[in-house]
Formats: sequence, C-alpha cells, structure tokens
Amino acid sequence: MISRDRAWGVVPSGFKKVVDEHATLMIVREDVAEFLTIEECTKRDHKDNKDSTVFEGRARLREVQLRNGDTALIRSYRHGGLFRHLLHGIFFTWPPRPFRELAITEEVRRRGIPTVEVLGACVKPVWGPFYRGWLVTRQLDGGEDLWTAMRDGLVLQTGAKKVFDAVAGSLRDLHREGIYHRDLNLKNILVRRESDGVKGYIIDFDRAMLFLGGVPPTMVQRNLDRLLRSANKLDPKRQYLSANDWKMFVDSYYGRNADEP
Repeated sequence: MISRDRAWGVVPSGFKKVVDEHATLMIVREDVAEFLTIEECTKRDHKDNKDSTVFEGRARLREVQLRNGDTALIRSYRHGGLFRHLLHGIFFTWPPRPFRELAITEEVRRRGIPTVEVLGACVKPVWGPFYRGWLVTRQLDGGEDLWTAMRDGLVLQTGAKKVFDAVAGSLRDLHREGIYHRDLNLKNILVRRESDGVKGYIIDFDRAMLFLGGVPPTMVQRNLDRLLRSANKLDPKRQYLSANDWKMFVDSYYGRNADEP
C-alpha cells in the first residue's frame, strides 16, 4: 500500500487533487479543472489516432481541444531502452513520475525559465504499486522543436545566430537557476518567433535535478555533451548543425565573442 503523501508527492499552489471511482489520480490546474477530465487525460493512445500531433518524444503527443478554447497536448509516459519492450508504459516509482514532472516544471516556471505550462497530470493504477501516467500541457502556439526548426527552415529564415542565442540564453539561465536537465536533446527545446525576437523554451523535465545554487560546471558540460550527441544522432552528416554552428552556440552560452578561443 502506497501512503497518501507518496501517492501525490508535492502539489503546487494553484492545482487541485481529483480521484475517480477507479482510484485514478489527477492533479489539475484549478482554472482548467472543469474542462479537463480524467477520462480525457487517460485515454489510451493508438498508432492511428487522428488526434496525434507532429510533436513526439518516445510517444507521439495527443492533441485535445478543451471547452475553454485551449489546445492541450497529452503525453503518455513510455520507457526507453530494454524496459520499453518489457514494461511498455507501466511504472512503479513513487511519487509518480507525472506528478513529479508537474511539480518540477512549475518550479522551473517560478524560477523564470521559459517552458510550457502544465495543465495537469494523471496516474492510473494497474496493479499494486504499478501505474500508467500522462502529462497534459498547454500547446505553445507557433512553437517548434529545435530539430524541426533547423531542418524545415526557421533557422535559415530567422538567422542561426538569433535562434542559437535564444536557446543558449535559456539553457544558461536554466543552469544558473540550479536546474539540470538529464535528457537534453534537440527535440525537447522549442523555439518560437515572438514580438521581441526569438525565444527558446526548455521542456520535458521528467528526470530533472534541482540544485541549491547553480548547476556544477562538470554537469553543465555533461548537458552540452548530451545535446551535441543528440545533434550527431539526428544529423550524422551535420547538414543542419555544422561544427561552426555548434561553436557559435557554445560561444553564445559562455558569452564569448566568436573570435575568442
């Protein structure tokens, strides 16, 4: 039996708890609670789901129009690697991963880092301590992941330096505020044109770590290395992110001039 505190974890201010007759748990933002139901949140995903979106990580996100006019994106939790085939979408870590990610994302927003707005998270018991989980976010209108922006033209249209400066600035602020992203890659960084230029948004804080003070330099380098590995994996021929582009990004992160060593 999981204790009540472990079942919920930290519930941020502005959110409420909901439980249905099947013991499915939902933490939902109070201002959308009447528009987002547990049934909608926990709907099983299908490969041919017409509501799926172009955004995807381990699983494609499902798009839902809420009655208040918001567009919500619902992500079901999936394992990576070997566990993906053994356990599929079943987890047993407590507090549940969706609730933990909701709380961390809200803390990231509180610290002033651009990220998406979480609307809710759901946990559906399977058996004993095992569960399936979902996270619901508000769609970032006009946003696209960095890989798509590099491949489909936004970087060329806007200028690589503007885009990389925006992303480097958001990542630098993230580290300065003591937030370490354990799965940083080109698909969980969003970019968007805004009235004052381009803005970079960091998303997917499922396994993030919070520090008192800034992130240690060795872990900063680990994050940058992880991001470069992601680029090499998605773009092995370096058609969209050249060595010079990467140097431009790193120089921007550290606030160096392009001609400095």
